[in-house]
Amino acid sequence: MKTARIVLGAGLGLAVVLTGCTGLSYQDRGTNGVKPEPLAHAPIPSFAKYKSAIEAKVVDRRFRTREAMYLANEMNESGFPFFERAAASGLITSDPEFLYLTTVESYWYSRYNMSALISESRLGVHTVFGPYATEWALREGRANVNRNRGEYMRSNKGTMLQDIIPIYLDRTGFPRRFEEASPLMLEFASGDPHYTRPLDKGVKFESTENLVRQKDLERLYGRALIKKPIGMGVGGNDMWKPRINYRENFLTLRWKHAKMQHEIDMGGVGQALVKQALWMEHFFQSSRENGRYLGNDPEQGYRGAMLNLMAVNKMLMLKGALLFDGKKLTGADPREVSPGQVYFPHMIGVRMRFVGDLPPRPEEFSVKDPSSRLFDQASLLWGLSEYYHFADPNNGQPSWNAVFGDNPPYDGSIMEQKYIVLAEALTDLILKNLSVMHKTESGVLASTWTPGAGTGNDVTASDLGMTMLALANVVRRLPGNSHESGLARELLQRQADFVISSMLGSDGRVATRYDFAAGADQGPATLEAQGLIVHGLLEAFSVLGDESYREGALSGYRFMNTGLWDETTGVYRSSEGAETTVYTPLNLGAAIGAMREVILLTGDKTELNRFKRFWIQGIDRSGIQQSEYEETGETDFFAADSDGDGIPRMEYGDGKYGIAPVFASRVEVKTPLAKPVAVSSDEQQ
Repeated sequence: MKTARIVLGAGLGLAVVLTGCTGLSYQDRGTNGVKPEPLAHAPIPSFAKYKSAIEAKVVDRRFRTREAMYLANEMNESGFPFFERAAASGLITSDPEFLYLTTVESYWYSRYNMSALISESRLGVHTVFGPYATEWALREGRANVNRNRGEYMRSNKGTMLQDIIPIYLDRTGFPRRFEEASPLMLEFASGDPHYTRPLDKGVKFESTENLVRQKDLERLYGRALIKKPIGMGVGGNDMWKPRINYRENFLTLRWKHAKMQHEIDMGGVGQALVKQALWMEHFFQSSRENGRYLGNDPEQGYRGAMLNLMAVNKMLMLKGALLFDGKKLTGADPREVSPGQVYFPHMIGVRMRFVGDLPPRPEEFSVKDPSSRLFDQASLLWGLSEYYHFADPNNGQPSWNAVFGDNPPYDGSIMEQKYIVLAEALTDLILKNLSVMHKTESGVLASTWTPGAGTGNDVTASDLGMTMLALANVVRRLPGNSHESGLARELLQRQADFVISSMLGSDGRVATRYDFAAGADQGPATLEAQGLIVHGLLEAFSVLGDESYREGALSGYRFMNTGLWDETTGVYRSSEGAETTVYTPLNLGAAIGAMREVILLTGDKTELNRFKRFWIQGIDRSGIQQSEYEETGETDFFAADSDGDGIPRMEYGDGKYGIAPVFASRVEVKTPLAKPVAVSSDEQQ
């Protein structure tokens, strides 16, 4: 199965790399009237039997990092991991529809959203300003006294281009770097994903590089090169062929700075860290040439190396600059502070400055919302614990472990092993803060903690569901005898018990909110609450083994199907009785996660078919995925929708120049209630 994943997953995904620091010439960028050759593509299943009439429209195209990255994470787990687990359990044997929806669409929609955010959009603070590059530059700096007694110090830009990037290229066997990319260490809360200029579809980018590439590859790999992959799309290691320009230079994939929210949402930071950790685990599943080269193929190895750089900078910024002590942002050693002394606030503003040939520089960070939000803390916990697992030398993954060492690059590694300690320390800090700041007298975690007011008076089902996911991941990923694992287990059990006793009705209906004074909310059930609680309870069952959690989850899922499912359109209503269903990445992610885990638990093929229909109707035909690349069917570079699935190629999407292949933040689907049939007086008699 691992081999199948590597083969099918090898594609022309967008690599992450430093940008704004170099600029190659842009000559020879036209096509001279010659169209790029359409990509080879395996047949796409019909899916006709899952389709029915649907009326849907996108009402908010803005990209919101927190929600979009959560849906992308659920799609990541609904890709190859879902397919492999279903096959291993015997649930499927031959199912081309399921294969395509998981290993192609779910895989690539997840990856599109990650790549667009952290390497193309510029929606955040660039890695070149990160602590890792700064530390390296200071370590390698040399004082050079001239006649004006000025001193020379290595810049972050020089360090990235002359030291760090060359190491990654050498260890992954990647023979080039991409231009105008923008790897981010801290993501902004939201932005407008419309492109600002025509997409460059030429095929003669940096023609000199294309000429020498063959010799570079022969030098690295010998004349045999690497076997061409088979499956969907063209493989990422098919590097000896000239590629379309926007695959080499991300200049035309940028978003508009003026339409970005220059604020950092901690929930978005946490969900992005989850995304990076999961994809690093995928990209580094194997190595090549007896360990000489890291990564499944050169591009995946290089992307993984850059993801690791971004993740480490993110964690260093969290520790060193983004903790709040009630008066100012500060840094602290997580192991040396008392619980509640410092914490991560909900929203941090960033003042940016545009200077020279560098990406926009962060000039000042300020607290915009000092509250501590349960969703944010849970997202950070999930990301930190997953990174710990990736970096753990005891995880049984030799290819992952080869990334880390004590003295990179001299020991063959590309990142210091010590950063696992940082992930563990930040995990410990957040867990202790939850126990002091968010924990009520009954042991239940409140959704908010606010300076001056203290612990909040209520908790939402969504926050509890996300928290159970994160706490279960801590228990699963950190050593079982660790303080962090023990505390997470204790908190998880208390939240799950509370859900069963106080938020889950006898019919499986989940209360969307619980007020600690007034009790459970009696309003309509929602898809977001049902899905996240079902998933959270199943995660609690998987690590704690309490049968009541399993039964509670299945009861909640049955209510999803009886109280929210609309058979006519083949989608779940966003709330009970909704004639216009509102989809967001958050409630769609909640639904997909719950469906996946219930299907794997029960092996119910009826629910597997429901999953396929919901995917076709609720994902593909709702408009939530706003555009797509070649990997998911758009093999004709000059056709608006060559696969006819209703999702356009990005340059033919909404707006003057098109729109990035990312999730919209709000979609509306008509889900009218069945009208009662009139009964005549004769029939009544």
